[in-house]
Amino acid sequence: MTQPPRETTSHDAVAQLITMLEMRRSELPFADEELARHRALRSALEEQDALGEQSLAEWRQALSQRWRAEVIGQRAYIAIQQQISSYFGNDALYLQLVAPSQPASALTAGNLLSDMRRLEASLALLRPRPPFAEESLAQLREAGDRLSAAIEWSEHCEAERRRALIEQRLAANLYERVCQKTRRLMAAHTRGELAA
Repeated sequence: MTQPPRETTSHDAVAQLITMLEMRRSELPFADEELARHRALRSALEEQDALGEQSLAEWRQALSQRWRAEVIGQRAYIAIQQQISSYFGNDALYLQLVAPSQPASALTAGNLLSDMRRLEASLALLRPRPPFAEESLAQLREAGDRLSAAIEWSEHCEAERRRALIEQRLAANLYERVCQKTRRLMAAHTRGELAA
């Protein structure tokens, strides 16, 4: 996922502006203050860029972990449904209660987790219990816990990624305004020199 262009002032234009400030430092009364402001904001922008890249990498990693947890969860869910179906044969009432016919492959991560928890609860309450019930319950619990943690972490990382992107945009907008102010100061100073 690529991030949109951040600044309207190009890197070259900013570099020229700073170079001009540095070259005319002795004649521009505001040069030192503007240079300090530019340095501080450039540093803040670089920090925001690094945080943005880090949050993007963490979000991608979290999505990858969630995907792996979904695959494990779907496999466990489907395998246990098949065991239940084989065990109960044609008893439609048991099958409908314990192993709903909704295909696990079409579910979102959240829906899959809900169905896994529902299957776990149904299997735990089932009497008489099938011989594979304890092992199946342990599989569902472990896969469900892994998926739950992966969903929670990916949502956290998504929120952090969005926050970092917003902060990058705010910092870029602030820096753009500072560049505009510096240009106005320099233009006003130049007009004043020409009028003198």
